[in-house]
Amino acid sequence: MSESVGTSPLPALPYRARPPQVLLGVGAVLLVSAGAAVASAYGGGLARLLLLTLAATAAGLSLRAAWTGLRSSEEILAACAAGLGVAAGDLGRPELGGTPGIPVVLAVVFLVLGLAAPTTATWPVASWLAAQLAVLHGLHLIPTGLHTELYLCVALVGLGIALVGRRVVARLALMTTAPWWLAGVVGGSSSAWADDGGRQWFSAALMIAAGLGLLLARLRESLDPLLGPPTLVPVVAGVVAGAAVTGAFSSLGPLSMTLTGYAGVLIANLGAAYLEGWRRGLFLPVALAAGIVMTSLCLVQLLAGQRWAQLSLLLLLTAIPTALVAVHRSEDRPVALPTAVGCLVGAVLLTLPDGRLGPGTAAVLLTVLYGAALALGSGLDVPSRKATSAAAAVCAAAAVLLLTADGRSRALALVLAVQGLCTLGWAWRTGRSPVTANDDDARASWRAGAAQLVLAAWVGAATAGLATVEWYSLPTAAGLLIGAGPQLRKGASWPAWGPGLLVAAVPSAVLAVTVSDGTRAVGVLLVAAGVLVAGARTGIRAPLMIGAGTALALALGVTVRALPWPLGTALVIGGVLLAVGMRRELRPDAYFGARLADLR
Repeated sequence: MSESVGTSPLPALPYRARPPQVLLGVGAVLLVSAGAAVASAYGGGLARLLLLTLAATAAGLSLRAAWTGLRSSEEILAACAAGLGVAAGDLGRPELGGTPGIPVVLAVVFLVLGLAAPTTATWPVASWLAAQLAVLHGLHLIPTGLHTELYLCVALVGLGIALVGRRVVARLALMTTAPWWLAGVVGGSSSAWADDGGRQWFSAALMIAAGLGLLLARLRESLDPLLGPPTLVPVVAGVVAGAAVTGAFSSLGPLSMTLTGYAGVLIANLGAAYLEGWRRGLFLPVALAAGIVMTSLCLVQLLAGQRWAQLSLLLLLTAIPTALVAVHRSEDRPVALPTAVGCLVGAVLLTLPDGRLGPGTAAVLLTVLYGAALALGSGLDVPSRKATSAAAAVCAAAAVLLLTADGRSRALALVLAVQGLCTLGWAWRTGRSPVTANDDDARASWRAGAAQLVLAAWVGAATAGLATVEWYSLPTAAGLLIGAGPQLRKGASWPAWGPGLLVAAVPSAVLAVTVSDGTRAVGVLLVAAGVLVAGARTGIRAPLMIGAGTALALALGVTVRALPWPLGTALVIGGVLLAVGMRRELRPDAYFGARLADLR
């Protein structure tokens, strides 16, 4: 009964280290700290000899521990040896202007020790750190213009170690390589853009290699946690490589910039079209980033240099592979097809500044592009269709603005009419599908096409100097009828037919009465009778009622106008009383339904 009932064992501590490892760690820190203090306080050959002796002793003990399988001891003793060696070499001082001989010797010694004890991770790490110190100590021996190349070379060596070294060595190598990589990329970008005589090509090659090395590091699972989100490294690698290549080729002139921009377009589009599986996830961000950077930088340079012909050519070439992507990959079509249309619009517009094309020719080309975009986009799925219609609208607006600014009214009327017909064709084709027959976008397309036709008629009438009201009211009425689209056939008659017929009838009927225009009155009466008969034969209420009402109103108006005003007034009042009486008989209330004898 010595054990108490209900007691539970103590929980295990979460620490993985054992007491001997704690002792080793504390001892190593104390030993290296003391050695560094001795080197700093006393210096001289005797102190350094003492530290070297301690370092050699620690290295020997580390090798013995490695051969006997004491893993913690071998690492701690190796760290002590590396720290004491650095202290003996007096490498920790702020000034780095000394010779690189001592760190080179240390790097070689640590490398040899690493070969002798492959299980010890400290030796390759110490050798790599000593090599970096050697580079820093020897910077003053290298021309300033070559520092960037040196940084990139050091970064490539570090990335190579990170790719082939064991887990802990790879991680430490990657972390210590990052500053060199950043400094090399920043300097390499300047060199690729500013240098000449072949140095820009060497810098560009080193930057591409640095980006590729960083991309390969992403493939190693042990380095993945250190490299951020999955797409960060591919995008950075693509941006670095794209900027370097563009900078190097920019020294060859405008044509080279055009071809470089086109190469960027090909890289981005071919990667999007043909990469599959895990290669798509890894290399597509690289291709997109590099392609976008190359094309954008080339566009900026050509635009800054006012190279309009080269810009137009680049955009024209850009549209071709983008359209191929839209054909081959349906998931990329909502972006690729509008992009291709936008590039073609830009290519046409950029021919204007240097006079290669006039506004009229450019407007015709934009209108043709508008019709082609609508014809191709009308057979696509809904997301692709919406994006394509938006791009096509840019074509139409650009053509109209060009002709308006140039004052070409006749051409503007013709272009608007063609655009309206294309829009109606789009609305008809997209409305044939049962899914989109009643869709708001389809109805909006009918209205947009009708509005374009109405504007075309108005501009044409104004250009021809036609001032009669029917030249403006009748196209408006036709536009309202066309804008109703399929609702004319299957919808309620008043919302579909009413607005258009009223706009056609009311202005002409009013003018026929008020200005005593006999010719207009006869024409309105004939048309109203035709609409009345058509509505009766087809069984549609709105044309029947509007035709009858127009004929009655016209007859009454002409009659009233022909009579002397007292008789005309009596006729109007009599008509009003008849109408009120009929309405009250249909809907009697408290007074109109009572007999006269019942009134007080």
